[in-house]
Amino acid sequence: MFRSILVNNGERITVHDEWLIIHQKDDDKKIPLGDIQSLVVDNISINLSVYALCKLAEYDVNVILCDSKHLPCCNVLSSDSYYASFAALKRQIELSKDMQNNLWEKIVKAKINNQAYVLEKLTGNNEISGRLHQLADEVLPGDPGNREAIAAKMFFRNLFGVDFTRFEDDVVNAAMNYGYAIIRSLVARSLCAHGYNCNLGIHHIGEGNPFNLADDFMEPFRPIVDYWVYDHNDELVDELTSSNKLSLVGLCNTEVLINKKKMRLYNAVDKCVASFTSAIIDNSVERLLLPDLKKYGK
Repeated sequence: MFRSILVNNGERITVHDEWLIIHQKDDDKKIPLGDIQSLVVDNISINLSVYALCKLAEYDVNVILCDSKHLPCCNVLSSDSYYASFAALKRQIELSKDMQNNLWEKIVKAKINNQAYVLEKLTGNNEISGRLHQLADEVLPGDPGNREAIAAKMFFRNLFGVDFTRFEDDVVNAAMNYGYAIIRSLVARSLCAHGYNCNLGIHHIGEGNPFNLADDFMEPFRPIVDYWVYDHNDELVDELTSSNKLSLVGLCNTEVLINKKKMRLYNAVDKCVASFTSAIIDNSVERLLLPDLKKYGK
């Protein structure tokens, strides 16, 4: 199992002889580059050498930098990890609107069904989870009826209470945002590794958003974070602790089902993105593989 590293103490991060070295006041910590899947640097005072960044990219490590509010703000992505990036980008640009709408339909259905599975697992509320599954069945190409938003409102209110509001400045939302940012970075890394341009989404089209495509494909994975937040709710008091953050980063190693096979989250994301290529080449939305959370959790 690859390691997810959270660094919030130390003065410098360097690389020597294929080892990542975290220089601290009293001692240095050394980790083999080949063992690292994700590295989160959560201290704006730490110096990170350019050579270290290049070596981390060479080893395809998912590097996330956090801002002064300790929230992920930057994802360092390798630019030359795919052998046929021009072909992938060409296919992405030429993707028809009908295909985009059909892909989005499948993504939204998977997201809502996963929300239903998580809600039923955590609360036992079969009535609302059944309604969510019904909403998933009602999704049309492009989701013109906005079933995604209707389902999200129903899901969050039944999971966290009727007074819960998304994007409030509280620790629950902070945990969600942190976890979502970790998953987003995994998806963005995989998309870039397969030659895609994250600016060009199939549904998300924000002109100022460099991660539109990542935001599209992370949707069915979001309920994994929601599950964690509910399950750790008693630990979330005033602000996210280092332990909370490390646990959220550790979700990269959680196991999920995709194509009826259990695999680590980072592998499931790669599987999803690789299937996106197959779906485009074959012009078949059925080739797109998405996570299934029916048996997720304890």
